[in-house]
Amino acid sequence: MKKIIFAFICVLGISSCTDKILDLDPLAESTSSTFFANEAELELALTGVYSGLYMTGGYGMPLQMIMDFGGSDLGLLRSGGVFGFDEIGAGTHSASTGGIADLYRGLYRGIGRANNLLLNMDKAEGVSQQRLDEIRGQTLALRAYNYTYLVNFFGDVPYIDFVPGSAEESLLERTPASTVIDNILADFQTAADLLPEKFSVPGRVTKAVAMALRARAALYAGRYDVAAASAKAVIDMEDAAGLILYPDYEELFTPAAEGNAEGMLIMPFQEGFRTTQSPTALGSRNRGSYTTFAPSQFLVDSYEAIDGLPIDESPMYDPHHPFDNRDPRLKATLVVPQATWSGIIFESHPDSLTFRNADGSSAGANADCRTVKWPAAFCGYLFKKYTDEPRQLERNGNSELDIMILRYAEVLLTYAEAKIELNQIDDSVLEAINRVRARGYGEVPYTDVTTRDQAELRKLIRRERKIELAGEGTRYFDIRRWGIAEKVMPQLVIGRILDTSTATLVPDIDEDGFITYDNSTGQWDVNTDARFPNAQNRQFNASRDYLLPIPQSEIDTYTGLGARLEQNPGY
Repeated sequence: MKKIIFAFICVLGISSCTDKILDLDPLAESTSSTFFANEAELELALTGVYSGLYMTGGYGMPLQMIMDFGGSDLGLLRSGGVFGFDEIGAGTHSASTGGIADLYRGLYRGIGRANNLLLNMDKAEGVSQQRLDEIRGQTLALRAYNYTYLVNFFGDVPYIDFVPGSAEESLLERTPASTVIDNILADFQTAADLLPEKFSVPGRVTKAVAMALRARAALYAGRYDVAAASAKAVIDMEDAAGLILYPDYEELFTPAAEGNAEGMLIMPFQEGFRTTQSPTALGSRNRGSYTTFAPSQFLVDSYEAIDGLPIDESPMYDPHHPFDNRDPRLKATLVVPQATWSGIIFESHPDSLTFRNADGSSAGANADCRTVKWPAAFCGYLFKKYTDEPRQLERNGNSELDIMILRYAEVLLTYAEAKIELNQIDDSVLEAINRVRARGYGEVPYTDVTTRDQAELRKLIRRERKIELAGEGTRYFDIRRWGIAEKVMPQLVIGRILDTSTATLVPDIDEDGFITYDNSTGQWDVNTDARFPNAQNRQFNASRDYLLPIPQSEIDTYTGLGARLEQNPGY
């Protein structure tokens, strides 16, 4: 099926040929008077709209992972050319950052393709009303998906739902974000009303997917009543839509689980058509990879102890054995020191100047993770999700492992958070939380969450989203919509604590999940202390950085044609 999808994309060939304003000029898309004549051509055009899901940057890695490592506290993005998120994370971005322009135009390109199909699909002859409804529903949902990203990245944005006949018709003023969100929610609802619960062809937007994306958009907008109702609609059709929580969290992100029924919307890859280089981008430098996505100590310390308490509260946490008695998702998500991975025993302590094969035999030279000397591990950890260990063992830099853009666990957490914020806490809220957490714990004994205290549940659900969905693109938006980015971003990104003899090691974790380390004596500074690998010193301007800048190239294009496009504050 993936080969068929990719073949459609290749035959269609509707990638933008020019960088027109907003990439909405119809000359950049299929607008021939003879096109859209039958169902087959509608399918080709729809495949072109789906191709907009491929927002990938360096190493072919998905936008979602780039966002979480470059623009949140989960880790560090070590290279450029990835939608500007290396600069965004450091706080050095500007309206002239080229990657931000690529992001902006890529999202509008997807919207332009959707508008083109919606405007022209009625030209087709011999197509049943049911099939027209299905195509319309998918296209509306995909357009709303692109607008969800745009409005959360940039705030007010030009809203267009037609195909302009000239560049001048594209010179739209920015629409208030609230109005854009109204349109997004309406499109998702219309799509859900038109779509079936299942398609015979996998990978299509269904009724459940449209409602799940509606729940996400509403949650991001703080419209908790809509988010709760939309997520509940998905939960109610769980059986009919065939949705599950895959039983093994670690396996979920490996080739063994590909095509699983938890993944609701995917970015498919296929050797010979389009692949990622996840083994190269994520894997161990001792295996020839680059560890471009480097997890932080802040992420590691966010995983609770197996008694359900944060590590600064749990008597089960031993700072001298920090990876023992922890939520199993820690080791399912990250490769920690002394773990066996891709045929080696991973180690990142500065005293470990050699590394070993899985059988214990010597494998070669290592390097201090506080340096950039090859093959240092930078922050001292590896990101395991989507690394595609079999390909790394083969020393193959390409992976055809699909990326899940939306999965059912997120829907359950969306429902729980929305209900908690509404203070409508009942058994269904606890059930949604406990289902996700119990799956994450797997065979490790798990104690149900039973508290109904709103403040306690708010802390818990925010921590749960951070660790369950790590690297999946939600953390970037979460810390901004919760208003905590100004707290968690402007600090040094640190890695593995190296000297256990002189550090307190048990961090302080506040109500926002913000993690700090003891400096009560004033005798050391995290920026210079040798116990931490110092990866990146970040800045965050609270008056500016909750939104990205409108690309300067777009503003200049408007100005050149005698129009005006307003910039976001501070840029």
